[in-house]
Amino acid sequence: MTFDRRTFLRSGMALGLGSWALAWSGRNMGQSLASNTNQKWALLLAAGQGNGANGDRRGLMGCTTDRQLLGEVLTGRYGFDQAKIAGLDPQGITLSALEILFDEHLRQQVQKGDPVVVAFSGYGSYNPPAAMTPNPTWEQALPHLGLFLAGEGEDNFLPLTTLINWLQSLKTKQVYLVLDCGFSTEVEEFEGNLRGRSGGRGGPIPPEVNSSNPPAKASLGNITLISATSPGQTAVEVQLGKQSAGLFTLALTQSLWENSSTSVMASLWDHSRNLLVPRLGTEQIPQWRSPNNSPDFLAPTTLTTGGEGVVTGLVSGNSLQSQIVALSPLVQKRALVHSCYLTVPATETGSDLNPTDNLDRLDNSLWQVQSVKGQSATLTAIAKTPSTKAESATSSTEANGGESKKEILVASALWEMYRAIPKNLALTVALAHDLERIERVDATSAFGAIAAVETVINAGEGSADCVFGRLEAHRYSLFTEGGNPLQPLTKSESSGAVKTVISALDPCLNRLLALKWLTLLANGNSTQLGAGIKLVQQTSGDNPLPRLIYQWRSTRYPYPPQDNNPGNGGNGIPNAPPSFLPAVATNQALQCELENFSNETLYGCLIGVNNRGLSVAAILRPDLKLLQGKEQLTWPSPEDPLWIIGGDRAIAHWFLILSRFPLAGTATALGQQITGNNSIDPPSLESHPPRVLPLKNLLPVVLALVQDLTAHGVTVAPVPDDMILLSTADWLSLPIMYQVI
Repeated sequence: MTFDRRTFLRSGMALGLGSWALAWSGRNMGQSLASNTNQKWALLLAAGQGNGANGDRRGLMGCTTDRQLLGEVLTGRYGFDQAKIAGLDPQGITLSALEILFDEHLRQQVQKGDPVVVAFSGYGSYNPPAAMTPNPTWEQALPHLGLFLAGEGEDNFLPLTTLINWLQSLKTKQVYLVLDCGFSTEVEEFEGNLRGRSGGRGGPIPPEVNSSNPPAKASLGNITLISATSPGQTAVEVQLGKQSAGLFTLALTQSLWENSSTSVMASLWDHSRNLLVPRLGTEQIPQWRSPNNSPDFLAPTTLTTGGEGVVTGLVSGNSLQSQIVALSPLVQKRALVHSCYLTVPATETGSDLNPTDNLDRLDNSLWQVQSVKGQSATLTAIAKTPSTKAESATSSTEANGGESKKEILVASALWEMYRAIPKNLALTVALAHDLERIERVDATSAFGAIAAVETVINAGEGSADCVFGRLEAHRYSLFTEGGNPLQPLTKSESSGAVKTVISALDPCLNRLLALKWLTLLANGNSTQLGAGIKLVQQTSGDNPLPRLIYQWRSTRYPYPPQDNNPGNGGNGIPNAPPSFLPAVATNQALQCELENFSNETLYGCLIGVNNRGLSVAAILRPDLKLLQGKEQLTWPSPEDPLWIIGGDRAIAHWFLILSRFPLAGTATALGQQITGNNSIDPPSLESHPPRVLPLKNLLPVVLALVQDLTAHGVTVAPVPDDMILLSTADWLSLPIMYQVI
């Protein structure tokens, strides 16, 4: 039996999108997906083709990369046979070609119980009646997927309802639909410095659908929808060197590489939050819709502990080829080459081997990254001398074993052990498209005189830390890379308006540079420090109970705690799916619950930018001694609610900083900021009780922190003079974000 396209189109349009939840069948999806008896199938679609002519939308750059990234993780981590992964590229994706491929690759071959992954990257659109709300629910929206952008004809759009109808016609009920496209009615080629994936209003509307007669309700059934955004919101792609990729696909593939079970949602939210929120705020919020809100995904077939990457092949001599993907774009760009990774042998699903607590018994090898091309890295073996804590926690076996030993390294996980960070860091500023030529010349000249800025580019020419552009005529601002205003400035009518404005930007640029350093140091997934944190908020009422906002605990500590229960979801309900961006109510106390699993003293603080946009630091003790060995600490105490959330309804961006070594320079810099004394020997912090304190300038404190950490750099492998190696056993920089509502 073959498809009748018109029948499918009509049925899909009539189907509509509506109630997404059906009663869950009660089967353990994770166990069934892990079965080796079923075949695994994938259909990966890269669209977004266009040439920018005759009103056509410009072609997207990252859709083919999305297809490549997903294909690599499905074959390298989840046991997909390359022959069972099919797809279409932007040049060849049409509705008729897709129908034929779907029929031949999936409908005629997929059997009951087979897992199926279908992914689409490209432009999305929806075309609700004019009277409908601009931010509709899925039930109200009429989303379309833009297949080929040469025109607005029917064959250039695929109604999402039709695709869902196709998927529901398969014999299997284990279907995962991944969408990396936007559904905003507004068409913006760029969101700041990021290329947008929303095609605006597009696709035909069934004549019977209007504001008083909305589309009929339907159901996803057993289909799990994993979408980059919701109806009415944008989606973006980012440049990664010479390549581009969807930010959401990047977060998804990072999560899939790291996944150690069937539950990938928490890791996906964590990666998505770190990639999206600093750039776009809440303008792009990913969606996960599945029966009973199950967070399950495919069960990995190898590498049960996950990692930052995987060994994909052997090169001549003592070299490996690998994919290293589970790192932020900033770390990939500035701190990947010369970093060192541990190979952890692959194990089949269900094996009792757990490298987390068996590091000292494994024949592991240490390798250094020599070159990077896209997501592929070449590593060379280095001999180890167990002179540091990190090395003594791993095998001291030499990496120069025989060829038979090297053969088993293929498919091994790669764990980050030493990060090579630059000794100097500065900002890249993009100039917005709406600036005129003279404004660009003046801005380039003015930014060239600012120490915190190293490069000025035009928006869309590469990755950037911020965007300089207009708020209105003769009024300018710095924007996030995704286009959100950072610091509105007063109107200026002078002929040198741009230079005058930029000369006043030092405080904002310094704060951005401080956050860039903290992001470069971020290592929550690879740190070997044994620590955990919970953020809880007191609630009001007759029976107030703490509500869990955020929690994290290290997974690489060699001797993990007995209690590995992840605890409550972000909404305080046991085992509930986590919230994408935790929400914090105003005028109630927020508390930190900190725990040190090790016997060592840990030094540190909480530092960052609060919801008022102010640089702040949360200090417990004057010497920054945060946790004694085996200590559990609630701070502030319930009787001392110093940490009250108030002010603007906005996003706070903190970092938990921990170190095995004292942070003397950081303590001195904090003293100078808090007391206003810039001498080398500022007044002691003893007179300042533990509390959240505003900082006049965040950058000197962060630079002092970098100096404290680099003072304990290691020499296990050679690095250039302008870089230094830090051991993941020595520090933690953990980003924490929440929204004040």
